[in-house]
Amino acid sequence: MKRSRLRDALRLAPVLLIGSILFSACRSPQPTLANADVVGVLSRPVDDRFARALGPVEFRFPLDHGPHKEYATEWWYYTGNLTGEDGGEYGYQLTFFRSALAPGESDRPSDFAAQQLYMAHFAVTSGPARRHLSFDRFSRGAAGVAGATGSPEFSVWLDDWRAQQTGPGRMRLLAAAEGEDGPVSIDLTLTETRPLLLHGEDGYSRKGPEAGNANHYYSLARMDTTGHVVFGGSQDSVSGFSWMDHEFGTSALSEDAVGWDWFAVTLDNGVVLMFAEIRTSSGTTQDIFEGTLSFPDGRQLPIASSELELTATGSWTSPDTGIVYPSGWRAVFHQHQIDLTIEPLIEDQEMDVAFTYYEGATTVRGLMKGQPVTGRGYVELTGYGAVGFQR
Repeated sequence: MKRSRLRDALRLAPVLLIGSILFSACRSPQPTLANADVVGVLSRPVDDRFARALGPVEFRFPLDHGPHKEYATEWWYYTGNLTGEDGGEYGYQLTFFRSALAPGESDRPSDFAAQQLYMAHFAVTSGPARRHLSFDRFSRGAAGVAGATGSPEFSVWLDDWRAQQTGPGRMRLLAAAEGEDGPVSIDLTLTETRPLLLHGEDGYSRKGPEAGNANHYYSLARMDTTGHVVFGGSQDSVSGFSWMDHEFGTSALSEDAVGWDWFAVTLDNGVVLMFAEIRTSSGTTQDIFEGTLSFPDGRQLPIASSELELTATGSWTSPDTGIVYPSGWRAVFHQHQIDLTIEPLIEDQEMDVAFTYYEGATTVRGLMKGQPVTGRGYVELTGYGAVGFQR
């Protein structure tokens, strides 16, 4: 088989397989891709031979930036808030997901015997154009089409979408697609500026009360970012900050979990925050997920769910899927004297990909210890296709 035909076949097989996983994982009696989401995938049964996150581990880099194939799922999440030369604001997302069919590597000498499935999502939000465009790709981790490495240098890729270490504390992101009005692409250089954020207990982040329902989870926040964004065929030189999340484990959300609201915030005073809530079918939130508050000097403090008061201030209904999402939030951290108002850069930042969720750039303003603060960030909303949002 010619290599080009092999690559096409490798791309098609995971589309069908992941689609079947999504259909089987959804809880709706008549599931469709419109209401399938990552919550369903993370709730499916997994092979007992996969490793479980049972406590903190000692991270080693760049090795641990790379894949951990003994675990069932893994993702590398890049989001960023950028400003163009004329002051226009942009957001971007480039995410790589690894989902394993079985632990480790196949012992069959075949390009089709790969046990790792890769999916990638790419999106750009243009403030000047008031538009958000999203794209996805799928492939087996075989024949060089998709994969990840941690040594001697970190890299994760799917076709020509790639995140790659280019030097100590420096990464380059590349992604390009064809939008309705022309090319959409990013070519960005990210430079680390501060220590890792280790979420939960030294990077051990629980997803439910059951043993093993946890991931290893760290972030690189406030990464200086420069490069170029192309949107609608028009190129703009940009600069700003990026956020990398890397998470791996074999967790399964608790039975009553329906989704989560996740936030990354970068304030202009150098403070960064990650916080989230896991929602349940009863309408309450699980008292299980930890957030992290980090200061410019590198100090990190955990944020317990009891310390966060998160209130939606509005809602938005997708014209494409009919899903109702919260839109606008007030986040209050009483113990730390932080009171933030978070707004989407534009309302419509729903991901038009194989499973539906919301991922978008935000603007932030508020008070910290009585002093005005501003900032930018990102929000991820999952699981609203099944239950919707009700104020």
